[in-house]
Amino acid sequence: MLAILDAVFVAFALAQVLAASGAAAATLRSAGVTYSDYARSGFFQLLWVSGITLALLIFFSRISAFKERSTRLAFLVLAECAIALTLMIVVVAFRRLSLYEEAYGFTMLRLYSHVFAVWTGLVFLLLAADFIGVWRRRRWFIGATATTAAIVLLGLNIANPEAIVVGLNTNHAQITHKIDGAYLAELSSDATPELLASRAGLDPVLRKQVTDAACAGPRGYSPPVAAFNWADAQAASARQTGC
Repeated sequence: MLAILDAVFVAFALAQVLAASGAAAATLRSAGVTYSDYARSGFFQLLWVSGITLALLIFFSRISAFKERSTRLAFLVLAECAIALTLMIVVVAFRRLSLYEEAYGFTMLRLYSHVFAVWTGLVFLLLAADFIGVWRRRRWFIGATATTAAIVLLGLNIANPEAIVVGLNTNHAQITHKIDGAYLAELSSDATPELLASRAGLDPVLRKQVTDAACAGPRGYSPPVAAFNWADAQAASARQTGC
């Protein structure tokens, strides 16, 4: 079963690499598919493939009893090949999303999707280490996976993802001279200081869209102590000086 899975993945991965590198651009155009359509339609399907493969590999490794050394070696080689091919698929999925962002900019969902793709690749690397016998005396894979997930969540909370999205979009707008002001207006108070700080390098028309999005909220903030929110306070302070 693993040999069949690897064979399918080899063909699939080659096709995806050709498409992602632009070698199959003529084929996509003849089918009436733009790169943005290609990117949007395939990213989550590729991550689903990665998730199903992860579940299968863990399941096979837990239910299989290898009485002969050659059998275990064959499983190890096929499993490591499957992991390597799946990592290639994760890279292609990451590239697909990047193609979409080059056309339409960044959103919170797209940022989180990038982070999830990177975390998925890390989980497969941990699984590969588990298969080759790293720290063989303990079942550490599940704990390590949960720990990396917690670290990613903590890092996102510290990094302020909305400010990152604003920075990426304003940098992107300096190249494309387009920005989705309506989407920026939907972001929370976490984005407001970065919106006001990053508008200086934009064209006047785009700068006005960013200013309108950032300055739509209140410029004063005096809630009860129990309802105090640091992001709202920072946003109000930024509007007082920047609007």
